[in-house]
Amino acid sequence: MRIALFDLDIISSRRPFPNLALMKLSTYHKQRGDNVNLNFPLNGYDIAYASCVFSWHKKRVIGLPSSVIIGGSALDISSQLPNEVEHIMPDYSLYPDQNFSMGFTSRGCIRKCPWCIVPSKEGEIRPWANIYEFWDRRHKEIKLLDNNILASPNWNETAELLIKEQVRTDFNQGLDIRLVDDKVAYQLSKIKTKQLRFAFDHIGIEAQLRQGIAHLLKADIKSRHLSFYVLIGFRGDAGWDRMKLLQSYNVDVYPMLYKDETGKEPKLNTKISETIAFRGGRGNLRKYLRAIGRID
Repeated sequence: MRIALFDLDIISSRRPFPNLALMKLSTYHKQRGDNVNLNFPLNGYDIAYASCVFSWHKKRVIGLPSSVIIGGSALDISSQLPNEVEHIMPDYSLYPDQNFSMGFTSRGCIRKCPWCIVPSKEGEIRPWANIYEFWDRRHKEIKLLDNNILASPNWNETAELLIKEQVRTDFNQGLDIRLVDDKVAYQLSKIKTKQLRFAFDHIGIEAQLRQGIAHLLKADIKSRHLSFYVLIGFRGDAGWDRMKLLQSYNVDVYPMLYKDETGKEPKLNTKISETIAFRGGRGNLRKYLRAIGRID
């Protein structure tokens, strides 16, 4: 059979982040002898799938034939792959430039952050897989997509495997600084990482953040090895106090602008009288400065 896969989040001017569900569907069909193509013209197929992760791209579904099987959190928050597809090695060849493996070792989260769809989409946290389910050993890096891996019941097992294999690991969605104690900090110090990502999304966790950083530094993890996502613009919070606090620790500050369902970013009218040592993506920093009126 001829299988068509459509990644609705692909933007021609930017290298796409691979769609995990489509890669798993590709493997599933190729194992059955089917011919699979990604984002080819929409004709001449027997089965077609479309997936969209970001809500501001969901309008791209307009015009697709009714026969296309549609999924992705932007289009259907309850959509799930069949179990025999979910727990399968992704087809990394679907995105030829991809040089890393990716997957989830857990699903769900213990938090109920109002800006996040994970509680509604995935529910309570639970173990999901071990790294061997999705790690192609030709890749020297694994990107873990877990939403709160440190809270997962299988965190210790996952940590032991990562330490044993010494594969470079990117905790792509960020780690929960509130869950870092001496044991977790020690485990993280033994895992091969380019940088450890955390989040500081509201000032209410300041005491826990300070304690978590203290544990990490005690484990001999250097401050320059730490990076913090800082959510900007949710309910008008410009994040200025959080970024100044992080600067005092000499860690990377990575401002992340909140977007609503349409992709619209906030306009914040905060006056800046000091300079923050921003790091992270230049484009993202420029968005932040534009949002708070620092640049046009």
